[in-house]
Amino acid sequence: MLVVLSLSVALLSAYLAFGLAMGKSWTGKGKKRLVTAAAAIVLGMGTWWVHVMSLLSYHHRIALHYEPKLAVSAVAISSLSAYIMLLLFGRQKPLTSRLAGGVFGFGVTVMSALGLFALRPALVVAIDPVVGFFSVAIMFIACYFALYVLGNFRHSASSALSKPVAALILGSGIFAMQYALLGALRIDGLRSPAAVLGYTELPSSYVVAGVSVLVSLILCITWIFMVFERRTLKQIAFLDPLTGLRNRYALPEESERRLTENRLGSMVLINLDRFKVINDTLGRDLGDMLLAHAARRIDTRIQESESLFRMDGDEFLLVGTEKDPARLLQRVNALLEEISRPYMIEGNELYVTASAGLSLFPIHGKDRPALLKAADAALYQAKTSGKDKTVFFNAGIGGQLSRKMELEKDLRLALEHRQFFIVYQPKWDARLGSEAGFEALLRWQHPEKGVVSPGEFIPIAEETGLIVPMTRWMLGEVCRQNKAWHDAKTFRVCVSINMSYRVFESMTLFDMVDEALCSSGLPGPMLELEITESIAMKNMEITLSQLQEVRNLGVKVSMDDFGTGHSSLGRLDEIPVDTLKIDQSFVKSSDLVSKQALIVGIIGIARLLDLEVVAEGVETREQADFLLSRGCILMQGYYYGRPMLPQEVEAGAWKITAAPQQAYTAD
Repeated sequence: MLVVLSLSVALLSAYLAFGLAMGKSWTGKGKKRLVTAAAAIVLGMGTWWVHVMSLLSYHHRIALHYEPKLAVSAVAISSLSAYIMLLLFGRQKPLTSRLAGGVFGFGVTVMSALGLFALRPALVVAIDPVVGFFSVAIMFIACYFALYVLGNFRHSASSALSKPVAALILGSGIFAMQYALLGALRIDGLRSPAAVLGYTELPSSYVVAGVSVLVSLILCITWIFMVFERRTLKQIAFLDPLTGLRNRYALPEESERRLTENRLGSMVLINLDRFKVINDTLGRDLGDMLLAHAARRIDTRIQESESLFRMDGDEFLLVGTEKDPARLLQRVNALLEEISRPYMIEGNELYVTASAGLSLFPIHGKDRPALLKAADAALYQAKTSGKDKTVFFNAGIGGQLSRKMELEKDLRLALEHRQFFIVYQPKWDARLGSEAGFEALLRWQHPEKGVVSPGEFIPIAEETGLIVPMTRWMLGEVCRQNKAWHDAKTFRVCVSINMSYRVFESMTLFDMVDEALCSSGLPGPMLELEITESIAMKNMEITLSQLQEVRNLGVKVSMDDFGTGHSSLGRLDEIPVDTLKIDQSFVKSSDLVSKQALIVGIIGIARLLDLEVVAEGVETREQADFLLSRGCILMQGYYYGRPMLPQEVEAGAWKITAAPQQAYTAD
């Protein structure tokens, strides 16, 4: 009966102590320490009572006579060591958590020694060193594993079990130590402690054996709990909670298994088109629902030999055994068609398409990283070539992606290493026969690849956001150059700079322009910002407010590539611009009647709105004559001058020396 009672006390005191110390309802430093002290007293007193009852359990007729001072000291040491353990463990640091169990194990050992000396002051009590060390080791092992379980699993899926399991381990350890300690007792002059205690039927070896079984049980329980928890954590770590599919962390194991079994044939990366638009417009909750619906559609159409993973965001990976390109293409196209069917979610009818990149084993790669990289490159090609497409990987795509990655890496250092330079293309006044302004264009002199085309590095800069600091630098350089031309009376014209939508998104346009004008001393009217129709129509209210701010500085605004956009005509009168630039695609085909009609229409719109009009891409005398005959005086293109370095512009070799052309009356 006493054995059962002592075990119950050990378990209950450990559970109550952990419950008090680990409770989340206690806030404030003072309250937390007070509760920790209460938990330590509960654990310390419980440990002491287990020690007392372990001695009583040898024979119920024995009367225990304790020296009060030593007994109180023993309880105090036990409680103090418990308090220090709980404080150290509460810091949740690896080193202090490991020391915490050792502190309590040492305190219980000292408490047990003082308890034995306090029992019979007249007798000299000795301890069998081997069995004594064994009993102490039990306590340290139990403390370590109890705190290990409590610390590692209290925030996991099995957090509800961590406290009772930790209490079971620590309580059983306290119980086992005290009963093992009885087997280590040696009284001076007697062979067995049992003779002194009036109990001669149970050898101490039986006690040690029984306690060993109990310790083994403790370790077994801990091991089972850890294995169960690790399997649970692995399942959670490898599953996507939104779609229920396996995630990217499960891919390596699946790929290796398929390679071993020779069941890896292809990898297909599928990405939803326009998902960000839906997510931003209708909210993330509805976007998550759309992802879950799309995942179910794909999952229901795949074969038993295929595995589906959700990689990141709106991207899925299909791993299968199919190696035939034609059959694989047919299956993937069927999947994309299934994805593109309308979705009815929360009363919203949604439409979304998907793009796919395909790679085949072993043609495009002989391991998981190579195949995944190839599929990713093919997907990138599908997205950039218009979306809603299926693209197989090929060597050309791989080369393009590698170059893009290299350029992106080098682009981050280009500004710091002063690799950018600016060229200027003249805008010509065909009636007066003189320059009417310049357009500043950014160029990149790569140390190894030479001059990189703007059509190649500008999209990368916009995609990465590097275009913002690049534009800030360019504004400063252009304003300083134009001010130098003004001061030297070389040119007194306006210089324009192309703006990116990323600059408007950063909300730093006004600061950039104001800083460039102030630092250079250039008057505002001598600077012009060129925007496209797509920039004007994207977040129109924010764009217009920023344009109005810079116009208050006197800066001009022109709309570049006019006529190629989508919907700016209906709100053109609301956009604060000073100039319309006719896109070069119209000028290039100005020999066609249809293009001539469009050009005349744009010129007419500009006149009605009291705007200047500039024709881009003028390359021949015939194009210039036609434009001038229709009332377009300002022109820009290779016919009047190519983009040049500042020193070439100053040299003036590009200037047309012919007499000004005679303006015609529009038909």
